[in-house]
Amino acid sequence: MFKRFVSLAAVSSLLLPQAALHAGPLPGHETVKVAEGIYAFITAESNNAIVSGNSVAIVGDDGVLVVDSGNFPSETRRIIAEIRQLTPLPVRYLVHTHWHRDHTDGDSEYRGAFPNVVIISTPYTRKMIGDVAMKNLDQEIKEGPDYASYLRKVAQDGKGSSGRTLTAEEITYSKEFADSIEAAVAEFKQVKLLLPDETFDQEMAIHLGKREVQLKFLGRGNTGGDAVIYVPDVKVVMAGDLLVYPTPFAFDSYLTEWIQTLGKLKAIGATTIIPGHGPVQHNNDYIDLMSSLLQSVNSQVQQSVKQNLSLDDTRKKVDVASLEKQFVRDNPNRQRSFEAYFLGIAVERAYKEAKGGAM
Repeated sequence: MFKRFVSLAAVSSLLLPQAALHAGPLPGHETVKVAEGIYAFITAESNNAIVSGNSVAIVGDDGVLVVDSGNFPSETRRIIAEIRQLTPLPVRYLVHTHWHRDHTDGDSEYRGAFPNVVIISTPYTRKMIGDVAMKNLDQEIKEGPDYASYLRKVAQDGKGSSGRTLTAEEITYSKEFADSIEAAVAEFKQVKLLLPDETFDQEMAIHLGKREVQLKFLGRGNTGGDAVIYVPDVKVVMAGDLLVYPTPFAFDSYLTEWIQTLGKLKAIGATTIIPGHGPVQHNNDYIDLMSSLLQSVNSQVQQSVKQNLSLDDTRKKVDVASLEKQFVRDNPNRQRSFEAYFLGIAVERAYKEAKGGAM
C-alpha cells in the first residue's frame, strides 16, 4: 500500500522538496524474539510512502496465531518460511489489527501455505477491506506506473512541480522513489485480498493449547475498527497502527477517541508493546508522547472551531513544533512524513469532528 497514494499532485508537492534516507526499493524486515514463543517481524523504516506493517507470530502448544500479513507477497513468503523454521506447528489463525493494505496484502500467501487458516478481524475492518481496500489495490496498480514515470521525468529535468531546481540529493530521492513504486506495483499484481472469515465486536479469546491470546477492540483510533492483540502470560501486546514509530499516520483516524483508546491500551499493563510500524517498545513512553501530540492537535483545532476559523486558517494556526521535534529528530524524511501523513490530515480530521461532521 502506498501510504497513502493520496493524489499525484498532492504527493509530488509534499515529497519532492525534501530528500530522504536512501534504501532499497522495498523495506525488508528484522526478526526479533520478543518473548518465549513470540516473534516479531519488524519492517525496516521506509524512506518514502511505500511501507509495510510489522507482523508477529505467536506460537502456542498446538498452533500459531499471526498478527497482520504485510504489504508485499514476496516478503510475506519469506516470513512464512521463517515461521516454518521456528516451529512445525501450522498457522491456525491470522488476525488483522485494521484494514489498511500494508497489513493485509499477504493474506492469500497464508491461505496458500496453510489452507485451514482462519482470518479474523473486527466487523469494521472486514467491511473496509471489501468496500475500500480492494478498489484501492486496483487503483494503485493502475496509477503507480504513471507516478513512477512522473518522478523519473522530474529527476531527469532536475525541477520540482513548482519549477524549483532540485538538489542532487533530491534527484536521487526521486529516482529511488520511482524504483520503489515500480517494485511495489509488481508485488501488488500478486495480491489477492481476502475477506476475514470471522469477526468479533469487543473481545475474543483464542487458545493455542495452554496459551491464551486475547483479541480486543478498545475503541476507535487510527481507524474505526482497530484491534489489539494481547498475550497475558508474557504481557505482550500488539497495538497495530494505534502506535506507529517514528511518525504516526492519521488516515481515517478519530482523534478524540484515539486519545481515549491509547489510555485503554496503556491500562492493559503490557510490559512489551509491538507497534504497527517501528521497533518493539518496552515502556509506555511512546504511548504518552502520542497521546500528548493528539491532545495538542485536538485541543487547538477545537479552539479554532470555537473561533469560527476556516480549515485553512486552522492549519496555519495549529502549532506542535516542540512535540514534532521529538518525533522527527532532525531527520528530513521523518519531517516530511510527519507533515504529509500525520499533521495535515490530523488537523482536517479533528476539524471535521469538531464541526460535527460524520466520519
